[in-house]
Amino acid sequence: QHLFFTCPVARIIWRSIGVVLGTDRCPSNYWQYFVWCHKFLPGKQTFYTVGLAATCWAIWLARNRATFEKKQIKTPFEIVFSLCSFLLYWTGLQQGEDAKELRTGAE
Repeated sequence: QHLFFTCPVARIIWRSIGVVLGTDRCPSNYWQYFVWCHKFLPGKQTFYTVGLAATCWAIWLARNRATFEKKQIKTPFEIVFSLCSFLLYWTGLQQGEDAKELRTGAE
């Protein structure tokens, strides 16, 4: 869980998402993430898992590039932009209004 929640880069990512949601709090583990979503995105359970997947995947890929390709993370916001692009791409997996809402949130 350290990789996705408590390392300094991950904290910036979660804080950035928190700002969009209107909070300065951010989760420190998976359990807190779902509590956080329930509090700041009530009634949007459809998006909890896809949001977590996009965030963790973006962090994972950035870490792999830094570790294996020696490409430094210039700014944590490149990870935020990456996770937004995943969300936009994955709107095709949602149905009806959910796809529209996810697209709006990612944009």
